[in-house]
Amino acid sequence: MILYTPEDHGCAYSIDTEGTLFYIPIHTNGNINLNEIDEVDYYDARDCGYEDELNEVHEKLISMMKSLGEYYTNTITN
Repeated sequence: MILYTPEDHGCAYSIDTEGTLFYIPIHTNGNINLNEIDEVDYYDARDCGYEDELNEVHEKLISMMKSLGEYYTNTITN
């Protein structure tokens, strides 16, 4: 599992092999609990004005996963 922790977000992010974005809160002591992982709600993010930031996080994680060969891409051949 790749975790990405951008500054000032208060959480770490990860994606699965199909690109679903998840977040994990970072506690005040800096610890994270993987049992607290939850899927990002893009509707809430859009309403709060965080959609662009989350899209940037998502793209960075996709790039990391692709570099490891762990990201699923559905390619259609004609």
